[in-house]
Amino acid sequence: MIGRMRKAVEQPLDYASWHAQAAELDKLDGMNDWKSDPVSPFYHHSLIQQRLTNLRNWRAASDWPQLIFSLREGLHRNLGNLANPELYKHCRVGTKFLIDDYISEVVSLLNYVCDHDIPGLPYGEKLIFFRHTGQSFGRSALMLSGGANMGMFHVGVIKALREHKLLPRVISGSSAGAVVTAFLGTLKDNELPAWFRGERADMDTWSRLGLGDMLRFKSIMDITQLERFLRKNIGEYTFEEAFKRTRRIINITVSPVEKNQHSRLLNYLTTPHLLVWSAVLASCSVPGLYPPVELMTKDRLGQERPYMAPKRWVDGALHSDLPGQRLAELYNVNHHIVSQTNPHVLPFITDQARKEGWSRFLTDLLKSEVQFRTKQIVRFASYGMDSGIIKNLLDGVLSVVGQHYYGDVTIHPHIQLKDYGRIFGNLSLAEFQSWVLAGERATWPKIAMIRDQTIIGQTLEECIIRLKRQRQKRLPI
Repeated sequence: MIGRMRKAVEQPLDYASWHAQAAELDKLDGMNDWKSDPVSPFYHHSLIQQRLTNLRNWRAASDWPQLIFSLREGLHRNLGNLANPELYKHCRVGTKFLIDDYISEVVSLLNYVCDHDIPGLPYGEKLIFFRHTGQSFGRSALMLSGGANMGMFHVGVIKALREHKLLPRVISGSSAGAVVTAFLGTLKDNELPAWFRGERADMDTWSRLGLGDMLRFKSIMDITQLERFLRKNIGEYTFEEAFKRTRRIINITVSPVEKNQHSRLLNYLTTPHLLVWSAVLASCSVPGLYPPVELMTKDRLGQERPYMAPKRWVDGALHSDLPGQRLAELYNVNHHIVSQTNPHVLPFITDQARKEGWSRFLTDLLKSEVQFRTKQIVRFASYGMDSGIIKNLLDGVLSVVGQHYYGDVTIHPHIQLKDYGRIFGNLSLAEFQSWVLAGERATWPKIAMIRDQTIIGQTLEECIIRLKRQRQKRLPI
């Protein structure tokens, strides 16, 4: 019986089935006893317990000035090391009950303060409280890596997060991740279910050039076919128009061809009038596979024009697959959920919430050694080169090897060698849906950790939105 349950957990068809089987297995394995015991070396359990007790006592006594004071100074994302991934290794579902109780109490208090009149806390001060506390706490972002066809895995990750109301408003994508980001940023909520099923895109993206055109354009694939796909399915929205349409903050990375340019994070703040499909096209232009492209924008009259002509741009994953630092500067992001599908990264990736001991140690050691030796070889090969195609290629390899590919939560597919044979080429509907299901299955075991790490920040953000709506209702017509 237990064997059948374990198999069912590994190949579930929906979250409800997975959760029921996983929770039952945790119970049979005695994990509920571990959850009930608040003690653990991986977080400051006594601090959390005392803080929870104080919050409940002050609430029972209606001591709102003390509660507001305590919430304002004590809400930190990793208070007492609550975000430690070690706390989520033991069970298939959730972690210590104390952590759940504390987070639930904080969220309940924030919602109550937002939605009720609090003595001594007028509207203006209440709004300042939520703004300043939110600024201090930070916000989360979903970062989607490159990965060609493997990038359709991201769609399943998004589907699972959205169904649990955990999808961040800030999303970044490079290469294949840029395609998924653009769909998410231009489709309204009622249009997303059809996309999840594969009904919104024709998936006819790959078209090989003839030998003559390959030599002429120095690339293998026909970029005009990809452009037609993007313009048909994404539309002619600028970043600003996409933001107004969905209120999602999408970001797409591109890399420069010229040496004296830097990689760019394109969004409604940095390039409001840039066409989204154009940014995606550039971010997908893997050197050798597609030629560099010119970005396109709308002028003040709404006419399509080149952006920074005659500059050309290529795959964003080359220099900034996961633009964590830039997201922090622009949006106060200090927590990253990464969906990682880069083919060269997946063989070395470790599951932070499950692997431990010698297996994880040896994997990390091998990964570090390969990364170090690759950097040495590339630097040696480029020694004495000042410019040229080979120099640029080696610099690109060095940039790819030296990047950081993890987040606070990292979700990735479990791949087999045969998956590498389908990286390029038009996907069938069944293949697309298979990748979506793989993304969902990989996300479900992370849902509890993601909720615990993001729900307070999300609540603070939602409270600010609700307070602004309350003000609008109070204004005279």
